[in-house]
Amino acid sequence: MPFVKIVVPVAGAARDRFALATAFAAAAPFNAHVVALFVHADPREAVPYGELPLSPDIVQDLIDTAADLEKVSSNAARSTLALMAAEAGIRIVGAPERSSAVTVSCREVTGHLARALDREARLCDLVVFPPIRETDDPEVQDGFIRALTKLERPVLLSSENPPKAIGRRVAIGWDGGIACAHALMSALPYLEQAEGVEILSVQEPPSQARGAEDVAAYLALHGIDCSLRSITRDGQSTAEALLEAAASQGADMLVAGGYGHSRLLESIFGGVTDHIVSHPRIPVFMMH
Repeated sequence: MPFVKIVVPVAGAARDRFALATAFAAAAPFNAHVVALFVHADPREAVPYGELPLSPDIVQDLIDTAADLEKVSSNAARSTLALMAAEAGIRIVGAPERSSAVTVSCREVTGHLARALDREARLCDLVVFPPIRETDDPEVQDGFIRALTKLERPVLLSSENPPKAIGRRVAIGWDGGIACAHALMSALPYLEQAEGVEILSVQEPPSQARGAEDVAAYLALHGIDCSLRSITRDGQSTAEALLEAAASQGADMLVAGGYGHSRLLESIFGGVTDHIVSHPRIPVFMMH
């Protein structure tokens, strides 16, 4: 089943360009609709609560300043969206609609990103995030984790140099785990259209990937031809080895799961994605 609706959070920051470019490229194979989601923080939350009361004037000044900052960010997000859509020849519409070409709309809500995604991501096929850094607002990290683990939606992490096309050459990071299987299943719409698919497994010492032949046989039933490659880490982390192997062969997307960690959250910000975040060479399609 094709992807028809893609949600991408925007914040009025420079990295909106990476996320929007990735979302547009991810939408192209299916002429999907992209929703640029801007979440306004409630200005009243800018008022600190403590034992010492603040005067009404100070409270109002804090609220007004926060509201002004939100307006600036919103305008910046809309300007970037308009520019990126124009560059890509994508039509901006008022609401999601079925079309013979990629379309995009902007939705603004007030609240917190994680809660906004609870509503928006339940009825979408993919959530696209910009590169995530440890220094980012915790809301961004929380939104990413929640979309992946609680909402169980596929997530596409942008790279800082998004390819013009996504899904033509796809690498699959395979370790035989459930998370990898879920990612593989979720990515089938891309795999079925790909010009080349390669299954990568990190082995040390080199050996045949656990179940990789079974994966190839399963994909063959879908009419998908693929190649198998076993790689060694050679002192690298799993993420380093996978990203390097995928990028070196010209892959424009890496499909990845939890890589066998006992807890997904540990693998996200303590291992695999920790490197993906700091070295986002190609977009990474993830599923819990």
